[in-house]
Amino acid sequence: MTGYRAITGMVKTNVHDHHMYKIRMAELESLLRALGYKVMERVIQVRPKETVDYVFGKGKVEEIREKIKRLDPDVFVVYNTLTSKQKWNLERKLGVEVIDRYDVTLMIFREAASDILSKLQIELATLEKAFPYVKLSASIKYKRMRAGFRGGGEYAYHKQIRAIQRRMKILRKKIDKLSRQKEIEILKRLESGAGIVVLTGYYNAGKTSLFNALTGFEKPVSDMPFTTLSSKYGGIDGANTYVVDTIGFVLDLDPRLIASFQLNLLDIKYSHKQVLVVDVSDKPELMRVKVSESLKILTNLGKSRDFFVVAANKVDLLEDYQYEAKEEILREILGKSVPIVPVSAKNGTGLRELVRELVKRPELEIVE
Repeated sequence: MTGYRAITGMVKTNVHDHHMYKIRMAELESLLRALGYKVMERVIQVRPKETVDYVFGKGKVEEIREKIKRLDPDVFVVYNTLTSKQKWNLERKLGVEVIDRYDVTLMIFREAASDILSKLQIELATLEKAFPYVKLSASIKYKRMRAGFRGGGEYAYHKQIRAIQRRMKILRKKIDKLSRQKEIEILKRLESGAGIVVLTGYYNAGKTSLFNALTGFEKPVSDMPFTTLSSKYGGIDGANTYVVDTIGFVLDLDPRLIASFQLNLLDIKYSHKQVLVVDVSDKPELMRVKVSESLKILTNLGKSRDFFVVAANKVDLLEDYQYEAKEEILREILGKSVPIVPVSAKNGTGLRELVRELVKRPELEIVE
């Protein structure tokens, strides 16, 4: 996708938000750049709520249209989640493709997918995301063509819709079968007395590097977001404990994406410890946001802080006083009970201390 150009936009409904929206937009634009897009300009509108027809107000839509005429981008990317109606109306009005942040995440996932399971899940998530829009646009298109009841246009419309529905049904069956197989494998590990530890956290926090350092594996490490889409297991020598590298988090992770990757999240469900890998080299406010977002996702997945361990990664990039300031922020967010272990996946600092925390576990119970 190298060479493509984008304009980004957001409707900011919180008038008191003077900082978070910038972090959100910066992340969106970072993901676009990872896909090879050049971000040309950013449009922000502050209003009490999104409009039903366009997300943006009509005056702002006209302003965006003028920018598009002047800058000639390939796509207009909206941070807000778009309904099919909003996407359709914006594309007709602006004359370019319009996508939202969920579309961008799926595009990144498609770039990173290398195994069959990931590809199946991404295809299903993409179809589920696109289906309402395809249904709306096909309906409008074919109703215009329709000559009468059961005319050619209506037949073609229903044929297209049924084809997508059939494909989604096939994908769900394949994923369900793989899910049952994976759950059986996890339960066998637990029944053998092994512990399961999952590495969670924001993308690019260093989860895969830490996985390699703990297990001796050499999984590919990349600056590309979401290099890890399918969970990978590795053992800690002499500990009877499996470490699992899992998919990374992003801000405002769409619930549909979590639902689409339930198979990957089985590892989190059955784990006895969840390691929240935090990049402590991030700026304080950004680190605070990422940790809070990760905690929200884990809590929504039903995990308790009683089983969290924080791996404060990349301490090799900080002076002692800088790390102490970051740990203070982590304590403020996490409380006193969650263990925080300063580590460096790069040079091995703190790995022994981390392993000692990971192998501590209560009597394992099989989750029904």
